[in-house]
Amino acid sequence: MSIRRLVMWLSLALAACGKPKAENTDKPAPAAAQPPGSAARPAPAAPAVPASSDGYDAGALGALRFEVSGGTPEAKREFTRGLLALHSFWYDEATRRFQAAIDADSTFAMAYWGLAMSHAKLLWADDNVAAGQDALRRMPAPETLPPHDQAWVVAAVALYRAGDVRTSRKQFLDVMEQLNDKFPEDESALFLALALLSSFQPGDPREVEIRKRAGGLAAAVFRRNPKHPGAAHYMIHAYDTPELAPLALPAAQQYAAIAPAAFHALHMPAHIFVRLGMWKEAVASCQAAWDASVAWVRRDKLSPDHQDFHSLSWLIELNFERGRRKDAERAFAVYADAVRGGLPHDKRAAYANQVASFLARTGEWARIDELLAPLQAAASDGASGDHGGGCGHGGPPGPPNALFERRAVLGTRAQAAAARRDPATLARILDERDAVDAELHPFLVATQPKDFVDSADKIRGLVRRALVARAAGDDRALVAALKPLATDQDTEFTGEGTAGGILHHEAIAEALVRLGQPKQAVAEYRFVLANHAGRARSLLGAARAAAKAGDAAASRELYQKLVAVWSEADEGTEGLSEARQAVASRP
Repeated sequence: MSIRRLVMWLSLALAACGKPKAENTDKPAPAAAQPPGSAARPAPAAPAVPASSDGYDAGALGALRFEVSGGTPEAKREFTRGLLALHSFWYDEATRRFQAAIDADSTFAMAYWGLAMSHAKLLWADDNVAAGQDALRRMPAPETLPPHDQAWVVAAVALYRAGDVRTSRKQFLDVMEQLNDKFPEDESALFLALALLSSFQPGDPREVEIRKRAGGLAAAVFRRNPKHPGAAHYMIHAYDTPELAPLALPAAQQYAAIAPAAFHALHMPAHIFVRLGMWKEAVASCQAAWDASVAWVRRDKLSPDHQDFHSLSWLIELNFERGRRKDAERAFAVYADAVRGGLPHDKRAAYANQVASFLARTGEWARIDELLAPLQAAASDGASGDHGGGCGHGGPPGPPNALFERRAVLGTRAQAAAARRDPATLARILDERDAVDAELHPFLVATQPKDFVDSADKIRGLVRRALVARAAGDDRALVAALKPLATDQDTEFTGEGTAGGILHHEAIAEALVRLGQPKQAVAEYRFVLANHAGRARSLLGAARAAAKAGDAAASRELYQKLVAVWSEADEGTEGLSEARQAVASRP
């Protein structure tokens, strides 16, 4: 059956749906969690689920109840595990389990729905449209499904209609609103929450409103079923902002124990811990996530690129924040070794960006060639790194990842040239990067909304101006170029608590200090600290700037906070002795 025909008759079926099914009477009892308005109070962490000897528990993914028609008992077990994995964004496992359900019972129509959904990475805008549509086309006898199941298939069809990603997300949200109205249950509430979270862009004026609604939907399910991975997961995503983060702390403290088999479930609590300045807990989350991903790759004999390099990157950044450079360097060395062993271009591009952050934190820009050297190894996905069709809606070519890697490398080299006050080298690198951008432009035009492409062009010009100013030592020009970039970065990090080696507001503050404006510099640093609690670079910079501005009390208070963050820092950490002396001195 074609997708068009499926859309036609399923749309009619949804409109004709009867009353919602009665709620299951055997749902878990309400949890003793705090109501949404008081969720800032810490909840006790759930007991950890025992893992196997290699640190990987192949079974624990949480618990849910989702009544669908058809399927043998074995097929339904695989279906449930696939859905649990899907809620923790463990897409490989979800795909494998939904396919196992189909293999166990090829007439189980809803298993094809699950397989289709496993190819849509809703929050990451990275869908395998061809695979999703193929799963829906292969669905046996969809016209015989009961209205409840038809409604879910309609939602999947809406998600995979031709069109750009933003349109696809809007279509999915519209259908999920209808589905949740007609069939209110835990799964419809959670997929509606997920649809809401995928529907806005950073800077959207309705973002806070949308986040609160999505978080409320997830929190209600979490109270009914505190073992549901999607409930905890989507609460964390919804409340992943400086203002809302306390509302997700109970979920963050329990999610890892709910689904310890899913490395993403082990990582996600770090988003909230970072927002709240809980650096040690965030490090533990990311270390557990990395270790679980390594065990999974070893266990299932997968390629190294399946490992959780996102958590590995966070380990580098978070250990720097704690003043533990030795631990950061160990994590960085693991990343470098993996690049030498062969990773695809997208992971290599991320490594190049990590090098830039490492150098910004240490100031050791002369090591640029040494730290980029692992990229001399061959990429595991060939010279181009293109994924082919199917990554976007409407069938555009896959991303030219080799070009994105080249651009990341040039960006890191440009930062090094600017920091080393080498205008000639910087000019050459920027010309090379412009040539890469010209090659990338057709792909961006074909796959991204016009406003995104226009914004990217504008930002590229501002970055060039800032780099040229830095290379020339012109701090006034640097501040002028960085201010609009800082405004853009403020929205970029709305949903990502961790940040790289230096933020634009921090660079502005450092320039203001050099320009003899320490009071204004303190204001820039405090803006960063309001959004990134306990960020070490800003605490140290603000303490020094406050002292220069003659505000000894503020300076001492900031040093005290830094000493607390660095309570387990490596001896010799730059600024540690200075902070201790300031705190020890009499006010």
